[in-house]
Amino acid sequence: MNKKFLIAGLSLALLGAPFSQSNTVLAKEQEKVGHTTKQNNELSSKQALSLTIEWNKAISYVQRGGDYKKGEYKTFSYNKKTYRYLSSQIDTKKELKAYLERFLTSSEAEQFIKNRGIIEYNGKLAQVEADIGSLLQWEKAAAKYIKAEKNTVSYRLTVPVWNTNEKKDFIVEYQYVKNVGWRISKEPTQEKSTVMTDKLAIELATKFAKATLHVQAGGDYGPGEYKTFPLNGYTYRFLSSKIDTKSKLMTYLTQSMTQSAAEQFIKDRGIIEYKGKLAQIDADGGSTAIWAKATAEFMKTDKNTMFYRVTVPFGETLEKQMYIVEYQYVDKVGWRISKEAYSDLEISSNTNPISILFNNLLSNSKVAQNQFLPYSSFYVDDFKNGVKKINIVQLTEIGRSSSQVEFLATIRVELESNYSGPLMYGENKMYFTVQPTGYMEFKIDQIGIVNMY
Repeated sequence: MNKKFLIAGLSLALLGAPFSQSNTVLAKEQEKVGHTTKQNNELSSKQALSLTIEWNKAISYVQRGGDYKKGEYKTFSYNKKTYRYLSSQIDTKKELKAYLERFLTSSEAEQFIKNRGIIEYNGKLAQVEADIGSLLQWEKAAAKYIKAEKNTVSYRLTVPVWNTNEKKDFIVEYQYVKNVGWRISKEPTQEKSTVMTDKLAIELATKFAKATLHVQAGGDYGPGEYKTFPLNGYTYRFLSSKIDTKSKLMTYLTQSMTQSAAEQFIKDRGIIEYKGKLAQIDADGGSTAIWAKATAEFMKTDKNTMFYRVTVPFGETLEKQMYIVEYQYVDKVGWRISKEAYSDLEISSNTNPISILFNNLLSNSKVAQNQFLPYSSFYVDDFKNGVKKINIVQLTEIGRSSSQVEFLATIRVELESNYSGPLMYGENKMYFTVQPTGYMEFKIDQIGIVNMY
């Protein structure tokens, strides 16, 4: 049984641009076109819209194969795919081009056919069996003149998305064909906005997280594709065929990352090239982080980088963890993540476990002990035995990495006469490392006494 797939194709693939408003072109704006031909050859916004609407109708018409007569629909297998012949009105290149050239230039009609994988088979045109759908309402679009260069005019078309309040911007180029009139010379292309939004920040972070899990799993393996080999005492596996070369993997990764971030991503995960293909140590990784349900908060802009604080729920309990994600704008591509997400280590005084530890050390041992990671071997009751009074004089951050912050605490203590612990009467200095464990929650990992002499 042949299957039909609903694929978004070009139209749905273009739904990723952020919203931007445009006003419909007024007639007086046509004076800006500056075309050298007669006034009646100038392209109005109404004509621009009409041609683009016809182009959109053609996508649907051609992608479904045209309008089939009874008994005309026929399929065949070619290169392991199911193809169908186009309907009789457009089943030759001459007929299809004649149809397309009602709104496209001749060269763009050729490109239209090529882009949609239409082939000639047994003397007739055919295409892979698939239908197309789009949420874009081109018939409700608004056009705004941009510029005229040589023999082309460009318009920005702002298109509503289905029944939402969202709109997408596209750039369309038109060319005047002698004795024919205006035609589209370059199909609509999404205009990449330079505006960064909370929504886009989360979308890119989610794509990055999915890419991480996808690559850690080796990709999607086809039958017989999964192969391993020993190297340097480890078992490696080749990546799946869709990402088994540097070029393929970089193309996949740069959908959410900058070029340099993708290079670092590959390096950090120990991906190597072996016998012409990419491979990695045979191990899977997983995560309970639900990035699609994250929230984003803009923090700052530093030179060409934007910083967002992204709060991510985890697992069924929806416990949260905060990360810092950095973004950069890539020319002709759009915003991309420029550095892998790292834990937000901005610890406020009321959430610092060192402060909480000393504030509760003598009055509430349970709360004090809870400031340490579960596997800690530090015992509060032993430490406070013989301590009469203790308080923090100064708490200073002395270093940090992507996963922890180092502190130096200056404390003043009063001791019992029989005290036998590591502290001295008066001023002491202690070293701590603190790690994030949840949403605005931190725990002490390491603790030590600093020798002052």
